[in-house]
Amino acid sequence: MAETKAKKLSYDEMFNSTTMFYINDSCEESIRKTIDAQTADILVGLKTITSKETLKQYIIDHKDSLDRLTSVAEISEERFKRMVSMIRKDRGFVFATEWGLSKIRSAMMESPAMMESVLNLIWDGKHDPKMQACIPPFYLENMAMDDSTLAKIQDEGSVRQLVKRGLEGTYSNMIGDAILADIEKELKRVCAKHGLEYQKNVRVPKLDRAVSFVLESPAKPKLILDVSYSVTTSSSQGSKKEAARKTEAVIKAERDAGNNIIFVNFLDGAGWIGRQADLREIHRCSDYVLNFQNMGLLEDIIDAHIDEL
Repeated sequence: MAETKAKKLSYDEMFNSTTMFYINDSCEESIRKTIDAQTADILVGLKTITSKETLKQYIIDHKDSLDRLTSVAEISEERFKRMVSMIRKDRGFVFATEWGLSKIRSAMMESPAMMESVLNLIWDGKHDPKMQACIPPFYLENMAMDDSTLAKIQDEGSVRQLVKRGLEGTYSNMIGDAILADIEKELKRVCAKHGLEYQKNVRVPKLDRAVSFVLESPAKPKLILDVSYSVTTSSSQGSKKEAARKTEAVIKAERDAGNNIIFVNFLDGAGWIGRQADLREIHRCSDYVLNFQNMGLLEDIIDAHIDEL
């Protein structure tokens, strides 16, 4: 690669300038409004539960009823499914595989016997002699819609936590999109300066995978920019390390053939602090690395390589 004026951040420089948590006021306001709306909607239904009959009607009226009840009432979903499996087995129901909560509700809707059995378990299984004879008290502890449980499932704070758990994926995607938008804004500005084109979220045939951004085309890539922001650690970070290794090998072969491709990685977020072995290897594989604190380097990189682009 030709000598350039652009500087690759050292590993320590990259690590020490990590932005642990990305904050976007627009995203936060949007998710807050969604949480408020869903919390209010769920509470309307839960507040109708005052008896076994109204519990039955709630389950009939709401497709997510069992998910909400087990979560807000702090009933272990896995234990609940085991107890329902026991009911199915003991009552002679055809048993091929264990049911999830959605299937349990569907079976309750289709079978009056199943509806009554599961209702009894949820409403007062804790005090049912038949249940007590075959299920440990530890498992039955929360299987009662008594005054304290009814208060819990109708408590705004408890329901709000349920809603937030359900929106974890939505929030992560929202933040991911906002981060890409911030990076694209800077990339668009620099490309406009030089009259360059770029494409985003596109598969590059030479790499046999999708990349976050490529200059100027997937068929003839000149600069590849991969983006990874992580708040938590996961196996996907190991996968990104392997993708970086493969990309490094492909780019080396291309350079040997006279085709220079610049490989840039944007790496940020608290999750990378917990996966330093993967982070260090991606840093090694990259020509350059970026993070939010060093976004200005993107312009330096493109300025330095404009003759090759």
